[in-house]
Amino acid sequence: MNELFGTLGYSILRVRIDENKQWADELSNAKKALKFNAKVFASPWSAPANMKDNKQEKPGPLSSNQYSNYADYLKSFVDYFKNNGAPLYAISIINEPDFALEAPYNTMSFTPDQMKNFLKNSAKRIKSGSSTKIMATESYGYKTDMNDAILNDPQSAAAVDIIASHGYGFIMKPQPLVKKSGKQFWMTEHCIDAGDFNSVMKIAEHIHNSLTIAEFNAYVHWWLREPVPSKMMLLFFQNKQLTPKAYVIGQFAKFIRPGYFRVNSVSSNNNNLLVSAYTGNGKVIN
Repeated sequence: MNELFGTLGYSILRVRIDENKQWADELSNAKKALKFNAKVFASPWSAPANMKDNKQEKPGPLSSNQYSNYADYLKSFVDYFKNNGAPLYAISIINEPDFALEAPYNTMSFTPDQMKNFLKNSAKRIKSGSSTKIMATESYGYKTDMNDAILNDPQSAAAVDIIASHGYGFIMKPQPLVKKSGKQFWMTEHCIDAGDFNSVMKIAEHIHNSLTIAEFNAYVHWWLREPVPSKMMLLFFQNKQLTPKAYVIGQFAKFIRPGYFRVNSVSSNNNNLLVSAYTGNGKVIN
């Protein structure tokens, strides 16, 4: 955490909501990030098995009679972090609801209508008694159908604070309804499973395009580190050595600080150079 949130200036940590309530490790991670004034948000991959139609730790939908119980379960995570000195900035309803039935791991699906109805009927239960924001939908591939379903319904739109999508396999473009809503728009997961020079530069290009074309307000990488060495992670587990990917993301994180705004910028070399500029705290960064 010192290397990423201190040296490189990372300002957002994503923690996983374990469906078996093994939450202590992520609480510890959150506390470390909060020492650097980071924002911490949480994402579940699934409800506990007894709340799902299949009653198993494998892909499947939430049972229709378990919506209130699932909201209470998410609230219990919010309360656990708050009561243990690590208040969450935001909590997501579910990770990648549109990919869930295809995934080779334990996940949970929502249709656009199910997500819309869950938000307008249950979201208030999750954040009651806290300042935690509600995030949805963390779509796998930047699909607009679920986000649009939420934002076209006044009650569900009012229940969500942050619209989130993942950065896999889509053509960069703004989402008009998100932009019109004025809500925060976060890219909450992306990675390239390679560590060579060209792949690292592709990450820089992806961040640039996420901010300037898709107009995201935040960018969050997938793995920070793993117990087993991986080309996806940013920090080697054994010796805490930063990877080239970590430094590329840090080039943005260290200088484009929370609260900064993007401003117009131009380049005379449009073929080979990507340029963007940001202002905040009396500075202009480009």
